[in-house]
Amino acid sequence: MRTIASTLKTALKNMYDVNDVSAGFEYWFFKFLGFALSIFEYENLPESIPSRELELLLILQGYATPFYDNRGLPVAVPTNIYGYDKYYTPNSGTYGNAIIPTKTLYFQNNTEHKQNAVLMFNNDLHTNIFYLRSDGALLSLIQRYARRMADLEASENIYTVKTRFGNAPVGSTDSVRNSIKNFVDKIRVGKFDTITDDSIINCFRTVDFGNNTNENLMSFAAARDKIIEQFFRDIGVKMSNQKKAQVTSNEIESDEQLLLISIDDMLKTRRQGLKDFNRFFNTNATVRVNPKYNRANFSEKETGTENETETKGVNENE
Repeated sequence: MRTIASTLKTALKNMYDVNDVSAGFEYWFFKFLGFALSIFEYENLPESIPSRELELLLILQGYATPFYDNRGLPVAVPTNIYGYDKYYTPNSGTYGNAIIPTKTLYFQNNTEHKQNAVLMFNNDLHTNIFYLRSDGALLSLIQRYARRMADLEASENIYTVKTRFGNAPVGSTDSVRNSIKNFVDKIRVGKFDTITDDSIINCFRTVDFGNNTNENLMSFAAARDKIIEQFFRDIGVKMSNQKKAQVTSNEIESDEQLLLISIDDMLKTRRQGLKDFNRFFNTNATVRVNPKYNRANFSEKETGTENETETKGVNENE
């Protein structure tokens, strides 16, 4: 297992590649996943079902199937679901690994099998629409925004370096390329160097990177904030906005009602799932929106036709 020291050394050594989109994607994927995991808060769940694990299943799978394991403890772990009733709702599933033996799960009572698990969904899309697979999870949403942020940061990093060195160096031999690389590496990290070898000077030439030299770093920062804001809007959370002139109260109300749809839908389906959960496990578990996302905890300021909207969440609809 890697130590924190080796992890830090690797991170410092790999400060550049400025175009490391894959590392950026991984960073933002888990960043957005962390945001999503903090939306809802649970109380009175069984100790053997951490709320984090339940939310991970709902967010990444689109469903969760809590059941009793072979020790008689309630658990919520990844499962496969199959079989459908007349309304295309999955009615059975399976699970098995080295810790919990293979087990067939039944979400409904029928003449052949007794219910031994509960089926909960992330939102009203469930897992299918008339047998057509539907994306009821937030996995695709998180992936899309993580990729957008990774691409944006790679472009920003390349532009930042370009402000220090605006052309791509070209060398005709290995020795020239190595010397140029050492020179450029110093420029990239903010140092200055000179080339004194006549043979290199005579072979040295550059190729212009492109025609985006008029880009402004502030535009990257604005785009970054906008993407993050759009992510929260897609899950139903309003971020803080700058003042906007000529915005009417009706327009603001309409905009905020659109934000309510996603997160209220997820809250509603969680509460529906917990009704079956509590009946099956004889518990009194509850779920609510995290207060930091609760619209009631923030206020809206209006002055004339200008409106400044503070960070808002959604009503818990208790």
